[in-house]
Amino acid sequence: MIKPAIRTRTCLLLACITLLAACSAIKLGYNNSASFAHTYLTNKVDFDSEQSAFLKTSLNEIVEWHRNAELPVLASELQTARQALAAPNGVVMPVSANQVQALNLAIRASLRRTANEAAPVIAKNMLGLWPNQVQDIQEALDKSNKEYRDERLMQSADQRVRESAERMAERFERWLGTLNPIQIKQIEAWARAETHRAESRYEKRLERQQQFMVLVNKAANRQIDQATLSQEIARLLNAWQSPSSAAEKQESEQRQKATIALIVDVLNSASAEQRNNAADRAAGWAKDFQVLARNN
Repeated sequence: MIKPAIRTRTCLLLACITLLAACSAIKLGYNNSASFAHTYLTNKVDFDSEQSAFLKTSLNEIVEWHRNAELPVLASELQTARQALAAPNGVVMPVSANQVQALNLAIRASLRRTANEAAPVIAKNMLGLWPNQVQDIQEALDKSNKEYRDERLMQSADQRVRESAERMAERFERWLGTLNPIQIKQIEAWARAETHRAESRYEKRLERQQQFMVLVNKAANRQIDQATLSQEIARLLNAWQSPSSAAEKQESEQRQKATIALIVDVLNSASAEQRNNAADRAAGWAKDFQVLARNN
């Protein structure tokens, strides 16, 4: 069982891998990501020793696959980003929406490949569950949803906007350093337009969790075969990239367009120092990913 607490868009393993973007020690975090995930999951579900050992092996397999297959790709994309971000001799070159979209598509493709690779492994672990463990998983989801509601949905509209803007500003500051007033206003404008979608995103989150729990129950009661379960897990993991209705597709495209526009605006409002900070960050991650890819 690799996924007792679904996050908004991907399984815990993918979150564990992509969490490295916020980790100050990327190599240490990546090399221990399977152990981190294993500890997290075993704290949520009461696995027996055999299940726990198989889970650990499975997590290591996925991380090693990702190390060999995806890290070189991501390193190359980061090098491309570095070139676009850099301001040589203090000259800031505009960043286009097409450049940002190209990186977005590359990352989404990497996540899709990782989800497809992880799905059969997740299925094997789920088919090792027992019916009495299903409640552990549901309780973990319920706790996660309460935390999500408390953090994202219980505040006033103004507070939601403010906290959304603060979260986004923190992400940009990891790359650029201290933001200027124009950039802050751009982020605040984005947050005001974005936060009205919070309720619909939460409803979609619950819907996918319900779909997941149907699969958990079937797996724990041996009512589904491994091949079918793998296909269903892959579909669920990739659902955020493949909206099921025209309305969802339109909303997804609007959100992507708005976020890309924000990135373009903030980068094109950046000083040469900020842009070089971001270029250095991209170069550092690319180097770390290359080292990690060789250390297999």
